[in-house]
This record gives sequence, C-alpha cells and structure tokens, in this order.
Amino acid sequence: MLKLKNMLLILLGCNLLLAIHATGNNNKQQQQNQETWEQDLSDTFKIEGSDQGIQKVNLKCGANSMNVMLETEKPFTGVMYTRGSFYKQTAPCFMKPTSNQGTRTLEMNFQLDQCQTLKDGELYTNIVVIQNDPELITPGDSAFSLECDFRQPRSLDVEASMQARDRVATKSKITLTSPDPAAPMDNLHNSVFSNSDTVEYIPKFSKPNETIRLGTVEEVTLPLTHQRDEL
Repeated sequence: MLKLKNMLLILLGCNLLLAIHATGNNNKQQQQNQETWEQDLSDTFKIEGSDQGIQKVNLKCGANSMNVMLETEKPFTGVMYTRGSFYKQTAPCFMKPTSNQGTRTLEMNFQLDQCQTLKDGELYTNIVVIQNDPELITPGDSAFSLECDFRQPRSLDVEASMQARDRVATKSKITLTSPDPAAPMDNLHNSVFSNSDTVEYIPKFSKPNETIRLGTVEEVTLPLTHQRDEL
C-alpha cells in the first residue's frame, strides 16, 4: 500500500513538473510573439508629417504672443493644439471646431509664456499639431514647428528695441514636422521663413527638404508660380 502511494506521488510530481514546463514555454512564446508584433508595428506605422488637405498655415509673431491661423481645403473636424496640451484640452492651447460639421478655418492665439512655448534668449519656439481624428494621431496628420525670433542685429539700438510692448520679430519660421512626439526631430522637412514678424506656409509652394525664404506675398507668388510652370 505504501509503495502504491509513493508511486502516485511520483506520478503527480512528474505531471506537475510537465505542467510548469509547458506553462513556461507558453509564456515565453507569448512574450516572443508580443515583441515581434511590437517590432513589426513600429516599423510599419511610422507617422511622418503631412500637409495634405491643408491650404495654408499663417504665423504672426506679436510682441508677446503667437497667432496661428489654419486654413484647410475641406471642412476640418479634428483638433489643433500645441504639443503637450492635448490631455488638458483647454484654450488657448487647444482648439476644435464649434460645429459638428467642421470648419475650414481655425485660429489659435497664445502668449509667449503659455502652451509649452520654449524660450532660448529672444528666440521662441513651439509645435502645433493638426490632428484629423479628435482622439488619435494617425497617418496624414500634421505638425508645424513655429519660430518667432526677436534677436536684433548689432547695428540696432538693442536697449530701445527690446522693450516688450514695442519689439517686433526680425524673423519668423514655419517647419513641417512629425505629429508623433516620439519621432526624431533631426529629420529635414519643408520649411519657410521670413525676415519679418509674419510668415505663411503654403503646401503647393513648398518643396521637400528645402527651406524657402519668403518676402511679401507678391514677391513669393509670382516667382514660384513661374518656376512651377517651367517645370
């Protein structure tokens, strides 16, 4: 009788060891499958900045503020916000259409000490994200790096020109970038800049991996249109 009990205990122990071993193999296989899936997912869904569907983006650098105007080709039903402001979803750092039918124009105006604006001396930068889905970043979304440069040439009277209420930006710049905050920022994208406090990004006038200097609207439109006709 004792021998029979011992044999049963041995069999139970073997079955338990086999079950633990099988469970370990299953967990290891599931982990490997998950790692492979995550790797494949990261390789497949790389969200680059897109300006499709955008008619123009205008940046006006005020003495103490940034004003951003978005115009789209079709009614826009998504959201526009400065990077880092999505979860709070409060103005002036987050904007969305007031109508369920969408709108073709959205405007955002915020102070230079608001909405995660970065300051480097007298250079102020921020990133505005244009998200077509109100909840998720998806391929086809846009993001624009905005720059207001108040640094003055040495030939000017710096003390007089740096008064906050009177100062005027000497340069402004808009650069297309990725809406994904995890994407590297060192990739070269379309960019336009102006030696004034106002600059306008128009997709059809922009070229990949090229920075375009803008003068007045008349100075820009005629040469670029002429160049496109020649091509």
